[in-house]
Amino acid sequence: MNFRPFILSLFVVCSPILLSAQASFTTITDELTIRLNGIVQVQYVVENAGRIESFQPPVFQDFRVMQGPMETSGMTMVNNQLSEYKALTYVLQPLHKGRLTVPGATAVINGKKMVSNKVIIEVGDATAQPYNPYPRNPGISALRESAEEDFLLGEQENANDKIKHNLLVKLDLNKTSAYIGESIVATYKLYTRLRSESRVSKRPSMNGFSVYDMPDAYGGGPVVEKINGKPFMMHIIRKSQLIPLQEGGFVLEPVELENNVRFLRSNNKTSAPASKSPLEKMFDDLLSAPAGEWEDHKATLSSEPRQVEIKALPEGAPTSFNGSVGKFSLTGRLLDSSVSVGENASYELKVEGSGNLPLLNAPEWKLPAGFDVFEPSVAEEINKMAAPMEGSKVFTYTFTMGKEGVYTLPPLEFSYFDPVGKSYKLLQTEAATLTVVPGSGRKEKVEISGAALGSEARENTRIWLFGGVLLLLFMVISGFVYLRKKKQQIAAIAPVVSADPVRVLPPDPLAAAKQAAEQHMPHAFYKAIAAGLWTVIAEKTGLTVSAQQKEMAITLLAVKGMSTDNLQLLKECWSQCEWALYVPAGDHAVNPQLLAQAVQLVAAIEQLT
Repeated sequence: MNFRPFILSLFVVCSPILLSAQASFTTITDELTIRLNGIVQVQYVVENAGRIESFQPPVFQDFRVMQGPMETSGMTMVNNQLSEYKALTYVLQPLHKGRLTVPGATAVINGKKMVSNKVIIEVGDATAQPYNPYPRNPGISALRESAEEDFLLGEQENANDKIKHNLLVKLDLNKTSAYIGESIVATYKLYTRLRSESRVSKRPSMNGFSVYDMPDAYGGGPVVEKINGKPFMMHIIRKSQLIPLQEGGFVLEPVELENNVRFLRSNNKTSAPASKSPLEKMFDDLLSAPAGEWEDHKATLSSEPRQVEIKALPEGAPTSFNGSVGKFSLTGRLLDSSVSVGENASYELKVEGSGNLPLLNAPEWKLPAGFDVFEPSVAEEINKMAAPMEGSKVFTYTFTMGKEGVYTLPPLEFSYFDPVGKSYKLLQTEAATLTVVPGSGRKEKVEISGAALGSEARENTRIWLFGGVLLLLFMVISGFVYLRKKKQQIAAIAPVVSADPVRVLPPDPLAAAKQAAEQHMPHAFYKAIAAGLWTVIAEKTGLTVSAQQKEMAITLLAVKGMSTDNLQLLKECWSQCEWALYVPAGDHAVNPQLLAQAVQLVAAIEQLT
């Protein structure tokens, strides 16, 4: 029997979904670049459809259909917005190389004809390995198994037992042992086969680490993963790179989720025969709506804590080592090979590679005596989605020289620890030559006789005296006119003027937070609170952007005399701002108390000596 028309007919007569959201029809592929003997998974997804009247699959002219169509359905919860979807999935293999088009499908949805988008696939040369229709990619392998929501309960079935075996939280680590400065990727995951809504009720603390979130990890949607051979829908709760700051054993605390699980308690006393295939059971589910009553169950789940061991960096570090860990390259160039006396010259040092790039500081550069050197500026381009992070950091040194001449600028040294090779590496730029020429406005000396000099000097003195008197008279008259007009303006604007001197106030570091609070913009509010606190901390402690670590800031503020209560309050403010990473946008709210605490902290920090 040819099941394909039958499956398509089931797809078009599926029961209505009573949602107010606008329907969408989308073509999605799991790859955009494949080999000639590779495969690509294509899904035609209908979301929030009240009625699907017809569906017309496309003709795949450039592909061979290896599997499909396979029908799936489910529900997703994003930012407290519930959406339901139906999808037809194909597994395709390209027939030739080039830029191939996956065509869109056509359907009549809610009485309106809709066409899904096209997708361009880049197909390259075939690999040397023979084609395997089910490679190790778990997403493709799981296509033959179901990870759909299992929301039906039998009359005697226990809901708690079903939750226990079909809903869990895990913390995955890419490594459990690392050196100081070597990144660890921590991923908190929710695995579910149920119809549930989840909310983070307790977030993990990550003391002892600099934390860099990988936000793009949240945008890909759920994927199918297996646990002990059983497929689950996996949602990423949080994915971060942790850079250890000190040696020792650390426990990564669990994340805790509150879950509301909905079941349909079946009233049907007869169960389906065990001999039925999954395909026949799917037909039964689609052709007849299950009868029963809905039940809501609450469950609190948490991941298991994980232990990580952080090793100290070995001894024997070069004198230029300042904590860089990873693998890097170094280039340097003098931007100005010739400058005039007193003019700025610039030298650009570029560090490229992978590792703890955000924590890299400018290497010290000892220039010859007579040079005035300014604080280096920093520019960076870092891909925080790579693990370890990849990119570059450019340090620009600016300096001046007060004497003309030809100067040799010494090489710059940069050293780092390679955790793979477990050794230190020393890099060095080449020496550079700077020519300092006389200033362009400089005049040549003219030899003149003493008599001529005296006569000229007397004449110049008379001219200068006369000019000075005229200038003084002009300034007095102008000042009198200005003061008279100013008094008239002040009298017109404000009859009473304070005798206190005018004081120029510094910019308010929390101005953006206050504005966000007035406009009820929670995400911008918490972000601005954190940024404002770091602004005053950096001004008071001298911490650069790349060195802004909470532990370091707390230590420096304590040294400057900040009270224990205020230090604890600062930690709590940071904690509340970070909480926004976990809470869906719909659950955010501006916290006026947090703003008041931040104002108190800013005042306390500014009073430190």
